[in-house]
Amino acid sequence: MRALAVGKGDYKKYKKLLQEKFILLNVYCRSVKEEHDPRGPEGPYQFTDRSVPVLLFKRWNGETLVQQLGFASSIDRATPALARFVDKALKKNGPVAPPKALRPLLKSMKKAEASLEKQRIGAAVRELQEIVKAAANKKKFSEQPVVAAKAQEHLDALLKDARKKLEEADRLEGIVKKKEFNRIAREYGALGDIKKRAKAALKAMNE
Repeated sequence: MRALAVGKGDYKKYKKLLQEKFILLNVYCRSVKEEHDPRGPEGPYQFTDRSVPVLLFKRWNGETLVQQLGFASSIDRATPALARFVDKALKKNGPVAPPKALRPLLKSMKKAEASLEKQRIGAAVRELQEIVKAAANKKKFSEQPVVAAKAQEHLDALLKDARKKLEEADRLEGIVKKKEFNRIAREYGALGDIKKRAKAALKAMNE
């Protein structure tokens, strides 16, 4: 699998193909005769004499395509078999690429998740809210895209985190307390009533 993923040797074209045409979930092995413990898409990834490599693809709308490659007794035999399957899957299903309307949402999600990793909460919130708002356009989306549901999950988690931080800030004192409430209002202020509650706490400190 790694040979295809990194485009090693004769498999150079598959690196770009897997990155751009498919959303690759995983490759795992399944024993036809249940000769070893059942394995799901999480692994572990190992081949046995009676294993069937299974490749999972997921479309932009969440639909999963599952295909079997047939028997493979070693990595050396599995790699070319996997390459042939990828070609076959592309021919049969077409490029599993997001529609034009979805691409901006996917791009925003990448930005949001990058901002979350860097603890740039305010920037992440703006991107996530834009995703949810755009996905609500019934003319473009007949049903909620998976990426929008994921964005909402992030927002719900951030709101919960912000409320916890308000409680923690309330136990602080002096200038440290004031700075923390200002930080919460600045970074989490677009979520629910967080900004209102933070400003109310600051006002109470000045009275």
